[in-house]
Amino acid sequence: MTYKNPQKFDLKIRLYNQEKSFGKGVYELMKKTQSFGSLSGAYKAMKMSNSKAWKILKRAEEDLDMPLVERISGGKDGGGSKLTQEGEELLEKYEKFIQEMNEYAKVRFKEIFEDE
Repeated sequence: MTYKNPQKFDLKIRLYNQEKSFGKGVYELMKKTQSFGSLSGAYKAMKMSNSKAWKILKRAEEDLDMPLVERISGGKDGGGSKLTQEGEELLEKYEKFIQEMNEYAKVRFKEIFEDE
């Protein structure tokens, strides 16, 4: 049997202090909240329940010790949600970190698994 090197890889990167609380799911929820201007629009687009969305968001906020999303009360525009300044900064840093780690991993993957 001939060994064939893998052709692809996937990195799973999560940020946390005590519990693995911030990863792809919370990141996507926050990005969609930014786009929709509401958490409900975000979790519906992700086909996620309200309770799960709030649970993962609350867990990330507690572990990272920072508010990530704030609610905007109703009124004539109907309210919504938006990212806090800390939330926006975290997204920017997370995106940069993911990008740099993926670039590094691609190089190392090629060096280690490339057919000779």
